[in-house]
Amino acid sequence: MMSTGDTERPMDDATLLAAIGRLWQEVDPPPADLVSGVLARIAAEDLEFDLLTLVESQDALAGVRSAPETSEVIQREEGGSWSLEYSGTDFHVYLRLNRIDDRTRADGWVVPARPLTVRLLAEDRDVALETSADEFGRFDFADAPTGLARLLFRDESPTADRPRITPPFWI
Repeated sequence: MMSTGDTERPMDDATLLAAIGRLWQEVDPPPADLVSGVLARIAAEDLEFDLLTLVESQDALAGVRSAPETSEVIQREEGGSWSLEYSGTDFHVYLRLNRIDDRTRADGWVVPARPLTVRLLAEDRDVALETSADEFGRFDFADAPTGLARLLFRDESPTADRPRITPPFWI
């Protein structure tokens, strides 16, 4: 409520938001170069790749911050299967991970199908694993390393767009 002399009247939303905005401008104003700095940083980081977005995961730990339940860790160590789906503006990736004993097979396909070079970039390996997606968009890595990884998709044609890359996910 705002007091105006002897009468009190409620503030409308626009007046309240304007008052809050003035308060923050006085208490903690943004740096003068904030907008230009953010735009420069985004431009510098996003020039090299198109980042795909995680659309769906089934029994996956991608993007979580908390520790997994003990039973999930045991299941992943002993075996199991899980899938991830990533999407871009004109590109979809379906990835399936199958764990059997101490090996993980990663296979997937891209839609629309096209021949591509697919690289599996593992956090703890200096050299990426590389394979090709066939004319149907299918690719696989028979023995994917465990840990944090990303997939990079590169079309080598002269009219190709920038390479596409997934956010990190756990194998």
